[in-house]
Amino acid sequence: MKKTLLVIVVTTIIVACGSQKTAPSNSSKKIKKSVYQKKADLFQNVKYLIGREQYNSAILNIDRIEELELRDNDYEPYRYKAMILQVTGKKEEANQVYETIINALNASAGEKKKSRQLMAINNNPPIAMSHKTATKKDSISSKEAFKVIEMPPVYPGCENLPRESQTKCMSQKVAKHIVKTIDVNIAQVTDHTGFIRSYVNYEIDTTGTISKIRTSGKNKFLNLEAHRVMAQLPKVIPGMQLGKKVAVPYTIPIRFATN
Repeated sequence: MKKTLLVIVVTTIIVACGSQKTAPSNSSKKIKKSVYQKKADLFQNVKYLIGREQYNSAILNIDRIEELELRDNDYEPYRYKAMILQVTGKKEEANQVYETIINALNASAGEKKKSRQLMAINNNPPIAMSHKTATKKDSISSKEAFKVIEMPPVYPGCENLPRESQTKCMSQKVAKHIVKTIDVNIAQVTDHTGFIRSYVNYEIDTTGTISKIRTSGKNKFLNLEAHRVMAQLPKVIPGMQLGKKVAVPYTIPIRFATN
């Protein structure tokens, strides 16, 4: 983490030198480093608090980061703030933060993309699911679903394999999608808690689109990230039963950990 901060500081100094044509003093460097270190410490504390679902305290720390006025084009803390607002039911406030990130000229393409994805989830009505239904769905694994369906869904790139290999291929492709899409920095909220697992229940509908996504787990913030990741699953070939396309349920656990 210290090396990353050093790079940021050096980059900032170089830009300043280019505009002012003067080298910053040693005291200026120390002040810059001190401010960036303060931001790093605050953000680390934010992740610690999120891991324990102390969301109000986490937002206070993010507001303190904003007060530093670093203008370093880093919108990650503000996306975390929007996610906290979203999982605590403050949807309109969350959307305001997402819109700020999306419309910011200096926000990265990655932050804008994630904010759009999270905002789309925020704007969709939640799927009602009784405890009884949730328990039943949680007990359905992909393998069990395959036992009662003639032709399970097929992931793009797996369609030319023998049917007995398509199931394994799809599982591998979904796993790769999760690894590629997940925000690895978010796993740092588990630094002091140990791993935290989120369960994602969803269906591949008759068009091959992932739908009816529901998440469960002890940390709402991580559940939201799990939802975002699975919502980006590409369209697949839908399952077939008795010659007709059918929806197929799945349950996937996603483990958040730093090791």
